[in-house]
Amino acid sequence: MPVKILKLSEVETKTILGGPIKVVFDKETADTKYLTFAVGDFNPGEGLKFHLHPESEEIYFIVKGSGTVYLGEEKKPINVEPNTAIYIPPNTIHGVKNTGSEKLVIAFFVAPGREESKVVE
Repeated sequence: MPVKILKLSEVETKTILGGPIKVVFDKETADTKYLTFAVGDFNPGEGLKFHLHPESEEIYFIVKGSGTVYLGEEKKPINVEPNTAIYIPPNTIHGVKNTGSEKLVIAFFVAPGREESKVVE
């Protein structure tokens, strides 16, 4: 598999789980085997619907801004700020919302990231 280098400006923004996401590397873009890497760029009030990944682990890394990540069946709110990392085990309900006043930028690492995310109410 060849090395692949991309700038975020080269990646199309898609609406995924209700939010603006750039899927940087995955099976389609880089023929990855074990990883999906994406970046969310959320304006105030934007976020992702509650969802889970039945088989995949996920890490959120907050790059810029502040917001709230919701975790577990009880959707416990966790305030986040830059340089915060959150590990989310498989089959764990989670979501995020920009509750701050500036852009919230989050890097998402999902492994293996092959299954569809399941939206939950």
